[in-house]
Amino acid sequence: MRRKFLINITFLLTVSILVKAFWVLGIDRTVQNVVGETAYGSYFSLFSFSVLFTLLLDMGLSGFNNRAVAADPSRVKLYFGNVLLLRLLLTTAYFLVTVSVALALGYRGWQISMLLVLMLNQVMASMILWLRSNISGMQYLFLDSIFSVADRLVMIIICSVLLWGGITTGGFRIEWFVWAQTAAYFTVMCAAFIIVVRKGQVSGVKPDITVLRSIIVTGLPYAAVVFAMTIYWRIDSVMIERLLPEGATQAGNYAQAFRLFDAFAMIPVMFGGMLLPIMTRGLSSGSDIRPLASMAGRLLMAPLGVGAVTLATFPGEILDLLYISPTASAVLAFRILMITLVPVGAIYIYSTMLTAAWKLRLLGLITLSGMLLNVSLNLALIPWLGIAGAAYTALVTQTLVAAACMAAVRKTITGITGAGRVTFFLLMLTLTFATGWLLRRTGLSWMAAGGLQLAAGAVLALLLRFAEPLKSLKLLTDRAGSA
Repeated sequence: MRRKFLINITFLLTVSILVKAFWVLGIDRTVQNVVGETAYGSYFSLFSFSVLFTLLLDMGLSGFNNRAVAADPSRVKLYFGNVLLLRLLLTTAYFLVTVSVALALGYRGWQISMLLVLMLNQVMASMILWLRSNISGMQYLFLDSIFSVADRLVMIIICSVLLWGGITTGGFRIEWFVWAQTAAYFTVMCAAFIIVVRKGQVSGVKPDITVLRSIIVTGLPYAAVVFAMTIYWRIDSVMIERLLPEGATQAGNYAQAFRLFDAFAMIPVMFGGMLLPIMTRGLSSGSDIRPLASMAGRLLMAPLGVGAVTLATFPGEILDLLYISPTASAVLAFRILMITLVPVGAIYIYSTMLTAAWKLRLLGLITLSGMLLNVSLNLALIPWLGIAGAAYTALVTQTLVAAACMAAVRKTITGITGAGRVTFFLLMLTLTFATGWLLRRTGLSWMAAGGLQLAAGAVLALLLRFAEPLKSLKLLTDRAGSA
């Protein structure tokens, strides 16, 4: 179980870092620099708005499907047609609700046109996630890793041609960026659909009312969790655009800070996505998932924590490297969001354990509480502190949700990290930050100082046994270690 996870997460991280790093730093960043803060900020806010009600597209079906198929792969044939029909009905509800709320909030003209295309993209992205839940549930984890980056790879090709191919006249338009996403999602969705039908031996679509009712009832707890996490993850940019003067420009400034946060947060998301089917299969067969959870925590938290602290030490230098004209408010927000990566990593380890153990009512209560706190804090802090208020809100929300998930795991399943280890982990991060803070004052270039800070953090992680590379290497090379 641990060896299988380690092999697949290594491949997934390698492929994702190569593809998604070029997407974030080469394409997405370039588009913002080319079209400007206001145009990109309008897109960024509308994109976030299109995400808010994606609960209606899924209603927890992907999470439910992943867990159900992982426990018994033959369920693909039983569930596929029923879930497909249900998703088509949910798509109608998603369009009706999202457009109605957009009109009520005053969106008109170009904003509605752009929002409709972004909503179409969300429909296809959600469909891809559901199709991937079948693929990973059937334990085709290598294939799922390919599909996890396929849409970004297609977008890179299309956007590279539009940005640097010399085939267009005039400047790059933000609309082209959106339509490139549409083409990419459609291509990958069709490919994933064909794979699931063939691998799952789906012979036809045969809706069954009894099965549909069971899927809906069982998927509702997932829906509550997904809805709450989506709201407190994406509503900040929408509220910035609506609450602040020159809201579109301010949302563009926030996008400068949020881009790397969102990119690095995908690493915990990938860990959670890979862990869920393996943990579910392990629990269904009576295996102990504690060694797997402990190993995954070490693999994720030490590199993520040290990297996040290093990025937080040099926020201005990094944004100057990435953007034409980063603002002071974006620099502060970036520093706060980098620190926020630490609780985000913890959330995806512990919430995955709760999901695999079917503790969804408890997880739903935690995430819904986090959502209410997040919206309340954003309403109070964004008008007062600007985009930094949204960053502080994210830090508070993610930290409290992480603490609650850890407490829930220790109470209902078993603890994989005691209070002592958490204290030592925070000490490691504090010492790493202090090292970087001192190095900044030595006259070294910031890149050299950052490299030394990373090295110091790595040494601390080894000394405190938050990283054990020799054990991981042995596990990769020793098939007997797969238990």
